[in-house]
Amino acid sequence: MTFIQTHAKRIAVSLLLISLFAHYSRADELFRADFETGDLSQWKQTGTNSVNASERNVQVVTDPVQQGKFAVKITIHPDDVFNQRQLRAQLGGPKVHVQEGSDTFMSFALCMQQPPLDRDNFFYWEGQPPPRWNNVMTWWVEPKGDKTFISYGTGNLGRDGVHWQAEFEIGKWHQLAMHIRWSEDPTKGSVSLWFDGKKVLEKNLKTKGAESVYFCQPGIHRSPHRESIDTIFFDNFILADKLSEVLPEGS
Repeated sequence: MTFIQTHAKRIAVSLLLISLFAHYSRADELFRADFETGDLSQWKQTGTNSVNASERNVQVVTDPVQQGKFAVKITIHPDDVFNQRQLRAQLGGPKVHVQEGSDTFMSFALCMQQPPLDRDNFFYWEGQPPPRWNNVMTWWVEPKGDKTFISYGTGNLGRDGVHWQAEFEIGKWHQLAMHIRWSEDPTKGSVSLWFDGKKVLEKNLKTKGAESVYFCQPGIHRSPHRESIDTIFFDNFILADKLSEVLPEGS
């Protein structure tokens, strides 16, 4: 190898190292689904199965949208049966590999043009085997009198406790952002939530079980079965390695 070839190779290696350093020293998006492809192709590589995501139930739409030209519309019907207790119409969201003390940052926009007729679980984190399937936290909307509320709870479908609840305005896009610090120890795990750019929760909680992989399935989940039909819209999902990537400007 000549001197010139050796020198050129060293320069190429140096440029590669500089590029890699710049890549890993900044905050990176780990997953984005903004539907600007006009289809569901951004969800094809998540490794999580969609459930009852037929054209009847899941449609990319041009109105309403939170940003860009497209969003997704998800509708649940009484015959969208998953098993004897559950109804589901869901997208297969990204997986996260977690350990004690690791962090997850995620945000997305959601909207309902009509009030929900029943409780609709629209997002959760669930651990996959080994050792078992383990739903550790859930977000949902539900009617209470003439108002709609959004809630967050831990444990299977929030049964271990509701830690945040707020009125959910119909006909308006809302942005939900989260920072999960994963731990089986309730004094070391924590959840911080931002709703429409305002911090609404910061609390130490048990956030995981023995599992090391957790996944999400945005959409509508119900347990037990209900006869009503509800529709929810989503836009602009972001999973990142830094909080700044998922919060709206000015938060």
